[in-house]
Amino acid sequence: MYDPDELIQEFKTYTPLEKAALEYGETDSSLIAEQLGIIDYQLDQSMRKTLSKEYYFPTGNGITYSKHPRFVYCPVHRHDFFELTYVWQGNVRQTVNNSTIDIGEGSLLLLDTNVRHSLERVDENTFAVNIMMTKEYFHETLMKQFSCSNRITEFIFSALYRHSLSGNYLYFPLENDPEVRHCITAVLLELKHGEPGSGEIISSFMTILFSLLAREGNCQDAGPSGSGTAPASVVSILDYINRNYMDLTLEKAAEAFHFSPNYLSRLLKKYTGKTFISIILELKLEHSAMLLKNTSIPITKAAASSGFQNMNYFYKLFKEKYGCTPKQFRINT
Repeated sequence: MYDPDELIQEFKTYTPLEKAALEYGETDSSLIAEQLGIIDYQLDQSMRKTLSKEYYFPTGNGITYSKHPRFVYCPVHRHDFFELTYVWQGNVRQTVNNSTIDIGEGSLLLLDTNVRHSLERVDENTFAVNIMMTKEYFHETLMKQFSCSNRITEFIFSALYRHSLSGNYLYFPLENDPEVRHCITAVLLELKHGEPGSGEIISSFMTILFSLLAREGNCQDAGPSGSGTAPASVVSILDYINRNYMDLTLEKAAEAFHFSPNYLSRLLKKYTGKTFISIILELKLEHSAMLLKNTSIPITKAAASSGFQNMNYFYKLFKEKYGCTPKQFRINT
């Protein structure tokens, strides 16, 4: 077992950015990052800083963390991955889509992708940590763990499928809930050490964490409403597809929910923007990627085990999704 005091020591230790802030008296974190050669963002057409997952997830892992820098403020930015900010000690003031949120000690804020936000300067005794997750991690690791509709599944659903509604957040003022802190601590220590089996342990604790948050009644949110919100039936359908995709047909899925195939197809298209077939293919590709990453079986067997009999078709779809061939994917991961 790891010692949680390791994290306290890490939080207290000055990072290069914090040292530069103290030495030069500069409080804009982006300017210091540029001076240090830490370029972790791109400017979009509206000149807003967009942090990219390529910088934060260079090894292809879908989850990582970083200590929130002290002594500086973080100007308006957004990113193409999810961010969970947990305040270990002190208080952090964050502005999200023009709403100011004071994140108290032991509380956490979960941000969707492409949310415009900024953070005010924090002092030496304030410790906060950002757990960052890619969309693929959310989809492959978390979405499949929830079979009922609740605040968390609605958030994940909106984030993964309703691209036009990006900009959601959930804020949980928890006042140092011991179970939540235990999960956060375990995840951080496993990420920090990266020992064999850490991926499975991290996934387990993240599932427990989000299950605890799903129960939490004290939550402030900014999320989709009206016709953009997925009904419970759609979340249930997606869960069913996630669990049975390998040999599932539109007709079998429709029969399971007592819908006509045409109605089910229209329902999925309306709320996910995707066809039934595209959802199935995406899940099969993710399964093949998991086999390539975690086993040494031949590529042809990984494809066949994922439901692909035509190798040319498999290679075409795989490269479209991952931007490389299966062989390159295996080497890079």
